[in-house]
Amino acid sequence: MNQYHSIYLPRFTMGEDAFGTFPERIGRGRRAAVICGKQAWEASKDYVLPSLERAEIILTGAVVYGKDATWENVKRLEGEPAVREADVILAVGGGKCIDTAKVVGDRLSRPVYTIPSIASNCAPITQISILYHEDGSFRKIFKLKNVPVHCFINPKLTLAAPVRYLWAGIGDAMAKHVESAWSAKAGESLDYGSALGITAGSMCFYPMLEKAEKAMEDAAKGVISRELEETILNIIISPGIVSVSAHPDYNGGIAHALFYGMTSRRCIEERHLHGEVVAYGMLVNLMVDQDWEKLSRAWRLSKAIKLPICLGDLELDPTDPLEDVLKVTMENQELKHTPYPVTKEMLREAITALETYQA
Repeated sequence: MNQYHSIYLPRFTMGEDAFGTFPERIGRGRRAAVICGKQAWEASKDYVLPSLERAEIILTGAVVYGKDATWENVKRLEGEPAVREADVILAVGGGKCIDTAKVVGDRLSRPVYTIPSIASNCAPITQISILYHEDGSFRKIFKLKNVPVHCFINPKLTLAAPVRYLWAGIGDAMAKHVESAWSAKAGESLDYGSALGITAGSMCFYPMLEKAEKAMEDAAKGVISRELEETILNIIISPGIVSVSAHPDYNGGIAHALFYGMTSRRCIEERHLHGEVVAYGMLVNLMVDQDWEKLSRAWRLSKAIKLPICLGDLELDPTDPLEDVLKVTMENQELKHTPYPVTKEMLREAITALETYQA
């Protein structure tokens, strides 16, 4: 019996003329359905539609994905005539929109191309989708047969979105490095893909320490700078390389496990972004590991750009025992592989220690 291991590295085009590459990347004469966020499509259609026309790509329709990445939205979209008549799917929006479209494409065997309208996560290039229940709580991580074929990143679109999405993306990306490096501390011999992914993961962390604050300032001014472009790439592409290259054992950790636990609280689901909450979980991860050098640097940047550094920043009471949150956290698959046993008590102690930590 043959055994093999494949890695599909992300393909992307970055720049203000990224959509001009539709003819060679998607192909002329194809039929495309857009699955989109409502606001994302309003912000991007004046860029996308002329590029589709120039590429002689026929638009079968633009369908709003819904309000969350749910199984119910996936099933609804599968039945949409515009989607069923298309050869390819263009996912235009944020992470939840793109995750929904990826599952639809996977189930209908349609290639998916992604156009992120915000720079907040690596969903545009990964081989997984995160699905939620209708009430907003975490449901499952859906493993896809393929990665998106190509990702088109136009920095003008990210400037049209609120800066808070870029802000949250910085936290999400930094956590990717912290978690992958932490998971690998168990000392196993790493296969090539895992070593590649974990090494690439450093791009999610160290450049952020130098450039993220300037990138946010430039985004607020509407300036497309080198710092902004590199930060966008280190939010979307670098974590995606970790995701598609490294073994699942090295693709999770305390930061994301705690995020899924925290989605059981309504205030988190309704008023706080994924990367914002994960950024706090990153600090908890580093506190548990007693990685003082990384913790001090991550904490200082988080404080400087106002990412959460304590429970109060997430509307949670520091005296709250968080029993429901920690129960879901401990049961989450993100903690299936850890370099040492992690207990609920360790997490609670780290959370408590962060309340008074100063770097």
